Amino acid sequence: MTTHRVDTLSRSEYRFEKMQARTEGSLPSWRTPARRRLLVRLNWASLAIMAAIAVAGYFWFPIILAWLPMTVVICVVWTMLRVSIDSKDTAPARYLDEFEMATLLQARSRALSLVTGGLFVISMVLIFGSSFEIGDGHRLAYLMGGLGIITFLAGAVIPAAAMSRAMDSADDPA
Repeated sequence: MTTHRVDTLSRSEYRFEKMQARTEGSLPSWRTPARRRLLVRLNWASLAIMAAIAVAGYFWFPIILAWLPMTVVICVVWTMLRVSIDSKDTAPARYLDEFEMATLLQARSRALSLVTGGLFVISMVLIFGSSFEIGDGHRLAYLMGGLGIITFLAGAVIPAAAMSRAMDSADDPA
């Protein structure tokens, strides 16, 4: 990692370097390409399970208690992924090479498209669901709220997964 003089750093660059200093030796066995791919798959699987729980909660409300352990799982797995990629998904531009920067910008664009599109659809379902009194109101609100949270989390996972892939391609000796 390249370090710069403290007096030339912006606030975000200072926070990034501080975070790097705190986590650079963490999770050494999870910093391999295979383990990073596993963490990416675990993130997507956790989000899929959470989506299934949200949908099932519309039909059988007590299942929503399963959100509690899944929230812990997604927080732990996502944090592990971010540590294993050295938080490159939120790195300031001066810490990334051209390929990483292009990858990150493309991933952020995909994430923004997913989040804005997903939240628009969720908003429309809530508006029309309440207008036409479709189904049980509080269950519909819970379902859409859960899907909104999942959409937000997916938007956070996309850049981390892309940076993991970029690191994997840099690690390959091809």
